Amino acid sequence: MLTSSTASAGAALAERGAADANVSRREEQLPELVRAHWANIWRFLRRLGFEPHVIDDAAQDLFLVILRRIDEVKPGNERAFLFGAAFRIASNLKVKSAREVPTEELDPENESEVDANAEERLDDDRARALLYRLLSELDENLRSVFVMYELEEMTMQEIADVLEVPHGTVASRLRRARDDFRARLARHRARAGEKRDT
Repeated sequence: MLTSSTASAGAALAERGAADANVSRREEQLPELVRAHWANIWRFLRRLGFEPHVIDDAAQDLFLVILRRIDEVKPGNERAFLFGAAFRIASNLKVKSAREVPTEELDPENESEVDANAEERLDDDRARALLYRLLSELDENLRSVFVMYELEEMTMQEIADVLEVPHGTVASRLRRARDDFRARLARHRARAGEKRDT
């Protein structure tokens, strides 16, 4: 015959077993998430202008947060959850005055390697440097939406979820960011044309 203390002990063991199974599931999913998303998170934060040391700290913090909150990540929504959490963590870590968008080449680990001759690589490096310089000139609110939509190919809804703003705000910021980016690119091209003419 079971006593109430035996039943309580059995229930506690069952709960502990379920908790251990949940921890085990989380521990199994974390390496998969890291492998699948590390480079994308790193590149995303770099494009937003965070320095490498801030990105490394944010990425590590991010995956610790994910380990604790893995049950909240809906299947199929991992990317948006990770980008949103990474954005918030990095924003909290950065020192605004020290943040600049890089104009040098990204770390090769985080940028896809292309078999190309030296001239093509130089052109790619120049285009990347120009992209990052133009991005650095955008207002931060516009830049984050522009990077998420145009470069990371996130949906408007994913961006709204990440930034915790209405869908209409995302659409408005994206339109303004595109206009601003195009104008800056046109000014750059005009200056480059003037230099060639002289």
